[in-house]
Amino acid sequence: MNRVCPICTNLEKTLLYQQNFNKNADISLMEKYDVVVCNKCGFVFADSVPSPDIFDNYYAAMSKYEFNYKDGVVPEEHIKHFTKIADFITPHLKNKNVKILDIGCSTGGLLSILKSKGYLNLLGIDPSSSCVNAVKKLYGIEAMVNNISNFNSNEKFDLIILSAVLEHLVDFESSMCKIRSLLSDSGMLFIEVPDAERFDLYISAPFQQFSVEHINYFSQYSIENLFSVFSFEMLDLKVNENKSNPSIDPDIFVLGKKTENKDVAISKDDISVGKIKNYINESAKIDFKIKKLLEEKLSDKDKIIVWGVGTHTQRLIGAGMEISKILYFVDSNIRYIGKQLNGIEIKSPQNIKEEVPILISTHSFQKEIIHQIREILKLNNEIIKLYQ
Repeated sequence: MNRVCPICTNLEKTLLYQQNFNKNADISLMEKYDVVVCNKCGFVFADSVPSPDIFDNYYAAMSKYEFNYKDGVVPEEHIKHFTKIADFITPHLKNKNVKILDIGCSTGGLLSILKSKGYLNLLGIDPSSSCVNAVKKLYGIEAMVNNISNFNSNEKFDLIILSAVLEHLVDFESSMCKIRSLLSDSGMLFIEVPDAERFDLYISAPFQQFSVEHINYFSQYSIENLFSVFSFEMLDLKVNENKSNPSIDPDIFVLGKKTENKDVAISKDDISVGKIKNYINESAKIDFKIKKLLEEKLSDKDKIIVWGVGTHTQRLIGAGMEISKILYFVDSNIRYIGKQLNGIEIKSPQNIKEEVPILISTHSFQKEIIHQIREILKLNNEIIKLYQ
């Protein structure tokens, strides 16, 4: 679907870049999308994307946030990040009896931190039933399978949390109106999003910020515009780093308060478009080097196993990576096992039997995968790395 600007609803936009993936009905959302900038307010977003219903079904069926390889237990790095979020939010909470709703709660890591701080009136919703079961089992916190679109409640919440959610949403209008309806008078909204103004300073893998799932690219200015459009007052903002994965990502913490102010004031973001263009240019340079490296390392290989089927791999295939040498793909996410990418089977790591080279197609988890290959699986396969 072609999108109007999600913030100001303007129709006029300028193309910045086309992100190509490998269309596969089993594990992917789309073949490609256009990265565009709104000519009116300067918000950068992905255009020509699937409908909200398709995204909802995808997150319910193909969740990557279940930590199933750890039985739902959140890794320590994520707990540290969730603690930073809680420390940002809690000074603004007047008492421990406030009602808190975490939308897209994953396996409940952030809610568990709030519970440890004495906040007990907690509810999480997530489209993944596995995530919801983990929240209940691990932390004894109420949770239900749902999403913003379909969730309804007779009670009002004093705080709604959208941590790593807004960058995934196709439709802001219905989501933000629903959130307002769920908030009490002067209720608060916490938002955490990747910081598009600093994408060019945190490049781990080329074009990784333009993932299959991330379709909105926020700056401080676009968040201010979003708050103005939907009548929220800015209470606090913090520029931050997300170190929960080996690749550090820039992000922003924002806390706003629901108001009845109907005076919309949109200021054009003239910063993001330049930053995104720089990110595209720098990514292209790295991308060129990786393609050359792939050609060199695969030139004398008859067959390889590719470990990883996420955005990194799908983008490499979309950019023309030769697939005739791929014996099969491997991924630790049980949602992918038994499915296919480009007609090639995806297997679990435990099913690697052939002693052919293994190409690691990820930056963030390269070190972890090498450890798994050598120390856990005890495999002697040649390992092909794309990153130092």
